[in-house]
Amino acid sequence: MVHIKGFDGLRAISVIFVLITHLGFYDHLSPTGFLKSNINLINGYAGVRIFFTLSGFLITTLLLTEKDRFGKINLKYFFIRRFLRLLPPVIILYVVLLILMAFNFLDQNFIAVFCSFIYIYNFVPYQWYTAELGHTWSLGVEEQFYLFWAVALAYINRIKTIIWLAIAVIITCIVFGAICDLPIYFNGKPHYIRSYFYVHRWFIPACMPILIGALAAIYLFYRDTGKRAGKYGRYVTLLLAGIFYFSQLIVPSLNGQVIDIFQSVGVVYLLFWIYENQGTMLVGFLDLKVISFIGKISYGLYVYHGLFIRTAPGGSLDIQKYPLNILLTVMTAIVSYFLVEKQILKLKKRFQP
Repeated sequence: MVHIKGFDGLRAISVIFVLITHLGFYDHLSPTGFLKSNINLINGYAGVRIFFTLSGFLITTLLLTEKDRFGKINLKYFFIRRFLRLLPPVIILYVVLLILMAFNFLDQNFIAVFCSFIYIYNFVPYQWYTAELGHTWSLGVEEQFYLFWAVALAYINRIKTIIWLAIAVIITCIVFGAICDLPIYFNGKPHYIRSYFYVHRWFIPACMPILIGALAAIYLFYRDTGKRAGKYGRYVTLLLAGIFYFSQLIVPSLNGQVIDIFQSVGVVYLLFWIYENQGTMLVGFLDLKVISFIGKISYGLYVYHGLFIRTAPGGSLDIQKYPLNILLTVMTAIVSYFLVEKQILKLKKRFQP
């Protein structure tokens, strides 16, 4: 896939939203202030939502391109490439955490490490959560999506069937989100799933933004090239991106699930606009060297911040104290990018279709 300017900038924005949230900066906002009232626009979940939508868009585009060019998708090579991209940083994280746990510098939560390692941390109950691994729930959702979506695209040849499958899963996410707060009665007493689990992190409904990005990729891939947006159509696309993403400013009564959908659609319109307007000032800003570089090391920043920044401020180790935790997160991500990730990614060329 040809490099698209501006996408690294979106990755940078998404990881910055996550880091600022986990540093606890938003906790100091005025409870009645504008930002606090509209925190869903800039918090960690907004960052993950941006990344999920972008990820669904890019992965689907890559898979469709491979199938169109070679007539099939090599699932073995696809998963090898994914693991080469994702595993090295998290393996380093797990090793360091296991050492710290073994020597009682951190609480010994080996079950948490195991669940995170096999990419099911989005399903574990509260009792197995640890602030150093809490962020790996999103990695679990991503891997589960790769398994589901890559297999679907590989074995279902009718694109309309793929589209209806994605729509069906999105509808399932919406329905589940609507009913998961209902009580489950046991021995005459009500029990709520949210009392035991982060239900919104389960594959259903967490995969919804990824599938919205995937549907956008399908539309763009099969779109009649003669239907590219004209001059004014491009302005409309950018306007729609803003309207959908900032929808809660227009209708403050929107609930969390509607915001999730609207923000993802807003990101999709922004992806369309960036894709078709590579020479604009906004894309140039997103592609500034410093912003683009943050995007390139964003995966390392996301993975390693669990050790230093955690998913909540207040770590007991010296390396988790502000501002050293920020410095160590950035330094580790940079070193990992140049000495680990870039070197291992060279192996990906051996597993291209």
